[in-house]
Amino acid sequence: MEKEFRIGDKVNGYLVKRVVNLPEIKNILIELVHQKSGARHIHLKNEDTNNVFGVALKTIPEDSTGVAHILEHAALSGSKKYPVRDLFTAMIKRSVNTYMNAFTSSDWTMYPFGSQNEIDYYNLLGVYLDAVFYPNLSEFDFMQEGHRLEFKEGDNVDGPLEIKGIVYNEMKGAMSSPSSVASQKNLEALFPTTTYRFNSGGEPVDIPNLTYDEFKMFHQRFYHPSNSYFYTYGSPPMSGNIAV
Repeated sequence: MEKEFRIGDKVNGYLVKRVVNLPEIKNILIELVHQKSGARHIHLKNEDTNNVFGVALKTIPEDSTGVAHILEHAALSGSKKYPVRDLFTAMIKRSVNTYMNAFTSSDWTMYPFGSQNEIDYYNLLGVYLDAVFYPNLSEFDFMQEGHRLEFKEGDNVDGPLEIKGIVYNEMKGAMSSPSSVASQKNLEALFPTTTYRFNSGGEPVDIPNLTYDEFKMFHQRFYHPSNSYFYTYGSPPMSGNIAV
């Protein structure tokens, strides 16, 4: 029988804080707080067979080195339980997901996915949680996703060096248009004393200033359940549990 949730109920270590009927969109919103860690959880209960999960973390950059963006990439490059080189690509090949992604905003980072298959959903759930909270974060991953030096002429060790890196190259492209530069300059002028003056994606000129130790410290500071908001959405038949 489908469980009805009420304010004050305790569910798998969570305390139900709010239950709101949303008839306009045929959803019931259930807000919970994990009693031990303080993690917050929003569940949208409905009859949609496409079940969705997301974990969002408050990530506050203190410069434009793109540390939050680089960490978002590196977290999905292998974890404690799943030590494969490119975890994200490996999941795509083996999953029947309806959506998989991760993205960095100005002051938060989110890792969402969706699936209509229960086994696939819980497989992805286990992988995502391990990747977010127990990533390997090797120095190789940092250099691959962030920045490194390579010989510009391949095997010519006497040739010039150039900066490479997935996020570095991505942001070179993103910040190459006049509109992107103007938008960033507007943020710097409008919010000169807040985190919003920084480019959370990373400014190409600043990305090489990020150190490996600073990269790891950013994960230690922000990637914890107490700093997290979990989101689930979908139909009751998904094992009957909403707690992660």
